[in-house]
Amino acid sequence: MELLCGVLTCLAPGKPAGGRAQRGGEGQPKSAPSVSLFPPSAEELANNKATLVCLMSDFYPGSVTVAWKANGSPVTQGVETTKPSKQSNNKYAASSYLRVSSQDWKSASAYSCQVTHDGKTVEKTVAPSECS
Repeated sequence: MELLCGVLTCLAPGKPAGGRAQRGGEGQPKSAPSVSLFPPSAEELANNKATLVCLMSDFYPGSVTVAWKANGSPVTQGVETTKPSKQSNNKYAASSYLRVSSQDWKSASAYSCQVTHDGKTVEKTVAPSECS
């Protein structure tokens, strides 16, 4: 778990704060997403299901594009991506889910989650062989 610390500034009544106030994160520097890709759980696989989870956090501005691949080929079916939501640090977070059958999961050599933010792409890959 990552903890973030802030600075508290106390002002005397009637004294304006120096600098420019940032409201709602406007004007803050761009920040690339931190991306994590999680394989399906053993429990889920036992029920002939497989959900891969791609978590994106700490990005600004709040717009990302997610693409999934199986063995290097694009996958569009079974994909659900959440709308980015603002975190307490005024950056954004989102999740993307890929649902496949346990058979598809086991027969693939690799699944990838590709996240594009501000023209830059981050790709995370998981292989079923690494998870058994």
